[in-house]
Amino acid sequence: SRFRSDIAEYVKAERRRLKQSRVDLYCKAGQFTVKRGEEIARSGNTGSSQGPHLHFEIRDSRTGKTFNIIEQGIVKPKDTISPYIMKVHYIEVDSVGGVPLNSRPETYAVHKADNTTYRTAQKTPIKVGRNGYFVVETSDRKNDVANTYGVYNLVAKIDGKAVFEYRNDGFTFDLSRYCNAVSYYPIQRSSRNEAMRTAMLQGGTDYFYPTLVNRGVVTTAEGQIREVEFVVTDDCGNTSTLQFQIEGKPDAECFKGETPPGAHIVHYDRDFVGSVDDVVNVVIRKGSLYESIAMKMGRSDVIIKADSSVKVLSPAYAIHDENTPLQTAIGLVFKAEVEKALQPYTTLAMVRSDGRLSYVGGRYRRGNISVRTSSLGTYCVVADRTAPTIRPQFESGQDCRSRNAISFRLGDNFSGVSSYTATIDGQWVAIDYARSRATINLKDEGIGGGVEHTIRLTVKDACGNTASWQGTIVR
Repeated sequence: SRFRSDIAEYVKAERRRLKQSRVDLYCKAGQFTVKRGEEIARSGNTGSSQGPHLHFEIRDSRTGKTFNIIEQGIVKPKDTISPYIMKVHYIEVDSVGGVPLNSRPETYAVHKADNTTYRTAQKTPIKVGRNGYFVVETSDRKNDVANTYGVYNLVAKIDGKAVFEYRNDGFTFDLSRYCNAVSYYPIQRSSRNEAMRTAMLQGGTDYFYPTLVNRGVVTTAEGQIREVEFVVTDDCGNTSTLQFQIEGKPDAECFKGETPPGAHIVHYDRDFVGSVDDVVNVVIRKGSLYESIAMKMGRSDVIIKADSSVKVLSPAYAIHDENTPLQTAIGLVFKAEVEKALQPYTTLAMVRSDGRLSYVGGRYRRGNISVRTSSLGTYCVVADRTAPTIRPQFESGQDCRSRNAISFRLGDNFSGVSSYTATIDGQWVAIDYARSRATINLKDEGIGGGVEHTIRLTVKDACGNTASWQGTIVR
C-alpha cells in the first residue's frame, strides 16, 4: 500500500509529530487536489480480506451525506447483470401490549424463470397470517469483477400497488447503524446476501423508504388471495422481479404471540433500568432499540469454555439474545468480588452459544465492572493476566544493511493487541501493523550508518498486560 507522494509525506509527518502509528487524519479543504482518473494511492492487503481492495466514499462536506457515486454517474462501471434473488422469507406479526411479536421465518426457495424474472419453487399460494411482512434475500454483481454489492432499490407491490419502497441515495453518519433495521438482522448476521426487510420497524427511520403503506406490513383476510411482486434494481438500472401469490390462513392457524414468563417489557421509546439476582444491572436508553421487546434476562446454563490463560470470575448471564440489534449502546454493570491482584485485569466477556469467550471491555472499580456495549447477549466476568507475545522475524544482532524493513509477529490470548510503541536508539519510530504483523520501515526512518542500532518494542493488550522486546541490528 502507498499514497501519492505529497499525501505520503503529510501522513509521515503527522505520525511523527503525534508520535502515533495509528492516526485518523482530517485534511483541510483544498489541501490535496484530486482529479478524475488520477492515481492517488495503491491498495495493498493490510486487512483480513482475500485480496487487495479499497474502501472509500465521497460525502457532501456541508452535510456529511454520502453520495451514491454509481447511481449518480460519478463512477460508471460496466454492469449488464440484473440483481440476484436467492430466497424469500415470511414473518407473521402479532402484538401484545404494544410489543411486536414475530413468528419464526418461513423460508421459500426461488428459481429463475428468465434472465430478470424469478418465481417461487412452490407453485401454490403461500399461506400467510392476518399480518406479516417479507424478507427478500438478494445480491448484485457487476461485469468482470468477483465482488458482491447491495441493491439500490427494492419495491414491494401487493395486487399491483406499491406498499413499500427502499432506496439508498446516500445517508449521513448518524444513520449508519440503521442498516440493522433495514435488514432482517437475525438472517443478515450469517448471510452473504442482503436480507432486505420489506417493512419498517417501530423505532426505525423512514429516511430510506419513499413509499410506505402500513409500515410495509401486509394484511390478508382468511381465504383472500393476493398477488405479490418484488422489483429489485441495482445502481446501474438493471432490474429483477419476483412474483407469487399468497393466501390468508384460517384464524386458528395464524401466529398468536405470547410474552415469555418473567420477561421485562422494554419499550423502544422509553428508558429502561433492570437487574438480575442483584448481580447485573442493565440500562437501556430510549432510542437504543428499533422496536419494543419482551426482554429475557437471567442466569444462563451455557457451559463456558475458557482456556487456562483466562480466569472466569462469575456465572454467565443472558441479557436477551444476540439476534436483537441495537442502535445505540446500552450500559451493563456486573457486581463481583475479585481478589486484589486480579482487579486491574478484570473485564467482561461475551459468551457465545458454544461457550467460547470474546472480549467486551470494562474495568473493575469498587466491586463493579461497567461497560457500554452495542450488543445484547450472554456475558460473564473474567480476568486475563497473560501478556501479549512478540516474535521478531529476524535475529537480534543481524546485519540488516540489505533490508528496507524489519517485522515482528504479535499475538494475544484474549483481548487483543491494543497499543504498540517502538524506538530505535531511543527515538520513536512508526509501526505499520496489520494481520498480527508489526513492520518498521528502516529506510523511511533513516536508520543507517553501518553501525549497531538498539530496538525496543513495547506491546499492550486491552486488559493492560504488557510485553517488551529489546535487541539490536546492524544497518
